Amino acid sequence: MFGNTIGPAEIGIVLLIALLIFGPKKLPELGKGLGRGMRDFKRAVSGDDEDERKDEEEKTKKTAELAETAPEPVATVKIVEPSEVEIEVQPATPAASGADESR
Repeated sequence: MFGNTIGPAEIGIVLLIALLIFGPKKLPELGKGLGRGMRDFKRAVSGDDEDERKDEEEKTKKTAELAETAPEPVATVKIVEPSEVEIEVQPATPAASGADESR
């Protein structure tokens, strides 16, 4: 009767019937619930978990913070003979910030 596709006229008829059945106050709540259900279903199917994503973001944030606050190593170069070079790399001493980082 309508063919294989649903056109704008059929969608309008369905929305009008839904408006008459549920009323104008309940229809937005139903739309929100339907949207949340579709979003949750999509996340479940794709395997996207919000908790895992937050954990990954926290790990990358902590790693970036540690990289910014980490002291740069100090390199000492000693030339013993013109053909021999000794390079000694030592970690820099941390600045006295008063923060306790020994957790």
